[in-house]
Amino acid sequence: MKHIEVVCALIQSKEGKIFCCKRGPGRALANKWEFPGGKIEQNETKEEALIREIKEELKSDIEVIKYIGVSNHEYLDLEKPFSITMYAYLCKLINGNLELTEHIDSCYASVEEMRLMDFAAADVPIINMIEEKMVS
Repeated sequence: MKHIEVVCALIQSKEGKIFCCKRGPGRALANKWEFPGGKIEQNETKEEALIREIKEELKSDIEVIKYIGVSNHEYLDLEKPFSITMYAYLCKLINGNLELTEHIDSCYASVEEMRLMDFAAADVPIINMIEEKMVS
């Protein structure tokens, strides 16, 4: 089974809500909500990967504030099963408007609102970490 390591940004608004994106059609986990980010490339730190991914996906610049935690999940019920390790970081938007280039929707959400949204399974434990670490 393929294993991928990814990073995700918990971009916090002034009101304490976290930026969430909805995956587009034609991709694995289509129409699921997730935290923005992506795969870590070879010879790249997690922080560098996160900054690059947000620049590519959302045409914005972020500052990585602190590491929040890690989530591991196996997606066994997909056409091409895979496992994922996701590292989450609290981030601050420093430039740009979080312009969607790959996602079909976005919003800032509180932990309570996130619990009502259809998140990708690997992202769900991150919601609990946000609550535990008092990020939102």
